[in-house]
Amino acid sequence: MNAKWLSIISDCLILLGLICLGIGWQGNLSVTGALPFHSSTVQLTGSASGRYALMGVPSLLVGLVLMALSLGWMLWETLKSLVRRG
Repeated sequence: MNAKWLSIISDCLILLGLICLGIGWQGNLSVTGALPFHSSTVQLTGSASGRYALMGVPSLLVGLVLMALSLGWMLWETLKSLVRRG
């Protein structure tokens, strides 16, 4: 498996985690935009429970770990190819 496939898998897991948490979300979201921007607010309150949280949180965490690994792998491969060339 190369870094490209690892990145695709991590993206899918993150998306699955966000969708699961979004489906099971019980709460409120409010967004207020204003000028100057320091007056803007985003307020997110609520929770996800049951099977959605049980599927969403681990999927999101594993996806984030895999994304960090794939980014590190891509950086390592890029640095390795630059050292070989020059």
